[in-house]
Amino acid sequence: MKRLTDFEHLPLAARCLVAAGLAAALCALAQLVSAGSAWHLLVWPTAAVGFAFGWYYGIRWLPVAACGAGAWALLATQDPRYALIIAVASLPGPWQAIRLLRRMAEWKPPEYRLDSVSRFLAVSLLLSAPLNALLYAGLVWFFQVPPVNVHGLPQLLLASWLADAQGMLLICPALLALLRPAHLTADEAELPALRQPAPHFSLPTVLVVLGIGAVAFVLHRLGESQYAGLVLFAVFVPLIWAAASQAAGRVDAYTLLLAGLPLLASRAYAVSDSHGQGFADTVGVSLLLCCAVLAAQLLQALASDRSLALARMSRQARQDMSTGLLNDRGLIAELTDWLAAPQRPRCGLIGLYISNYDAIHDLCGTVEAMQLEQATAQLLIQQNGTHLAARLSAGRYTLLIHAETVAQVRAVAREIYTQLSGQVFQTEHGSIRLQCHIGGLLLDPNSQISSEDCLSALSDAQAIAASVRDPQLFVEPLSQTMIDARRAHQKKIEHIRDAIRNDRIELYAQPLIDPEAPSQMRSYEVLTRLRDKAGQLIRPPEFLTLASQAQMSVPLDRAVIRLTFEWLAANPEALALTWKCSINLAGATMSDDTIAGFIREQRANCAIPAAKVVFEITESEAIRNPAAASRLVDDLKDQGFGIALDDFGTGLATFEYLKRFPLDYLKIDGSFVRNLMSNPIDEEIILSTVRVAKRLKLRTVAEHVHNAAIYERLTDLGVSYLQGDFFGKAMPLPEMFERQAPTTAHLRQPTARNLSGTPVAAPLVGGTATAAPSVSNTVGGASVLH
Repeated sequence: MKRLTDFEHLPLAARCLVAAGLAAALCALAQLVSAGSAWHLLVWPTAAVGFAFGWYYGIRWLPVAACGAGAWALLATQDPRYALIIAVASLPGPWQAIRLLRRMAEWKPPEYRLDSVSRFLAVSLLLSAPLNALLYAGLVWFFQVPPVNVHGLPQLLLASWLADAQGMLLICPALLALLRPAHLTADEAELPALRQPAPHFSLPTVLVVLGIGAVAFVLHRLGESQYAGLVLFAVFVPLIWAAASQAAGRVDAYTLLLAGLPLLASRAYAVSDSHGQGFADTVGVSLLLCCAVLAAQLLQALASDRSLALARMSRQARQDMSTGLLNDRGLIAELTDWLAAPQRPRCGLIGLYISNYDAIHDLCGTVEAMQLEQATAQLLIQQNGTHLAARLSAGRYTLLIHAETVAQVRAVAREIYTQLSGQVFQTEHGSIRLQCHIGGLLLDPNSQISSEDCLSALSDAQAIAASVRDPQLFVEPLSQTMIDARRAHQKKIEHIRDAIRNDRIELYAQPLIDPEAPSQMRSYEVLTRLRDKAGQLIRPPEFLTLASQAQMSVPLDRAVIRLTFEWLAANPEALALTWKCSINLAGATMSDDTIAGFIREQRANCAIPAAKVVFEITESEAIRNPAAASRLVDDLKDQGFGIALDDFGTGLATFEYLKRFPLDYLKIDGSFVRNLMSNPIDEEIILSTVRVAKRLKLRTVAEHVHNAAIYERLTDLGVSYLQGDFFGKAMPLPEMFERQAPTTAHLRQPTARNLSGTPVAAPLVGGTATAAPSVSNTVGGASVLH
């Protein structure tokens, strides 16, 4: 069936003929359903027709429908009095029902379909049908029209109420769906038939109902009336309810109409006779049908509300509520579908980041920040060739556009950058200028790429854009080679993550010359090595940066602390020979609020003296997050641990932090030590550092000492705590205690000598030349942490 969406465009005379003709046709159908009786109908459709037309097109259409019903009555009965009664009795019920529903909608608009269905059913059963029944029965009784197939006024009232109620329950929703205009007003949204999609019906349900109606009719004619009723409603009612509870639209108004009318007809023809016998049986059928339809519409409303709620949840799961754009989940889903298309066109991916959005939010307020986000969303949507736009988080957006060349992607990115960058926002204390950077990619249609690959590459492009000068804009083509390289890099990260998670960690150590250490006791720094699944050793330059990218620095530090403490506890001889054991802490670990408690717990479990352990914090990280570093240092000092500031001289405002932190050791960065003999600036930096450290009563440690000349010069400068390959290369931790402790007793000679004074080309540890390969502990000019 198709809706009469062009009804309002017809001429007035034609519309009146349609309304009146529809009322007359439905009255004829009702006569047929009622076993041919024109005086007493099982279904009264006129009120339903008047309500449908009156709801959509105004109360003035009620008399038109009433005239159509009167014309049918005149043709069917040849009695003008009855035709007038039919016309008049069809007016008050729908008129009052429409007025009451509109007032209820003004008082409180329905939020769910169940609300609108409940209102419609209550008004139909308790207002419209009783008014029409009272007027009809009163007029028939007063004018003494030809006798009807009922005995007495109460029966007439009951029959009239049931006929009108069944018409409103069965026919009115179907007419509302059929006549629904293309555009609805806000008032019309509360009716049940108006809040579902294009109407359709369940053909299997209708066919099954027709079949059971035929079976019931045959049983009744065979004299098995009790079985006929049982078959009729034992099958019909559960079938209608089960179908209605599945989903809105599956069993809608058309299904109920096409199933209910044949059911009534089969029962009416089975029990009809010329003397009005079988009235009680027919009334019982009508009551049961009303109850079944009433329950079906309520179940259908519940199913519709459930489907609507699930649809809203699904939309909210993929949509950003503040801007209407996709969120991160929606972007990944849409981008995955786009990339999976068999013949996808060339497209560009643009990432936008408003870098000072948080400052604008804090200084200008939530409303201004929200307006900025919404304006940015509109700007992205309006770009030429936009396929989809998403808001990933506060100030972060992604845009997918149709583009053939890098130049087209760059043009769109530049347009966005031009309109956003530099906007001025006024605050109470001045103004703030909007800052943003944009990265872009051109996606090759022939490349095998996933949405995760795209977003990772886009993040890198944005990082490059953030590092360049104005305009902070960077666009590049994303080739298959780049994708393969990125996947290989990601695979390495996964290997590192797997090694850390599965404790494939080996502890190494490098000796440290400590003048305070008693004879034969050792000071050393714990270093870290990882092994892959094949058992191959992964050295620090290969995994430290990857561990940071994989956000595994904190788990790695925790594992190193735990394994070191457990090894010392399991080897009491080594613990007794340990003077100072230094352990590095990464920058992410310094910001972990639970690391101090973890260290306290591990020390207590392993019974490690805190005075034997020194934790090294990196100067650059201490400067980046001084509050967290200060809290951690204070807590560790309270526990009795020593604190060393590593990589000193590579950060900013370094002497300021010497006064702030209660340190024990100051480790001069190896970049100043390596070129000490050839660079007078490095020498001056070391000398000034030593002076300040002495005034602050700190021990100065020089690392990366790799030859005798540097050792001697450092000694002349006043550095007595020394570390480097000259005294011993990194070795497995157990080996540290299998060798003799290093000493500097005979090293201040023109040629380096061993402990017995024999000239050697390299320093000795425990009387044996160290042959372990040199492993640089420096990445990018800064001392690594493990």
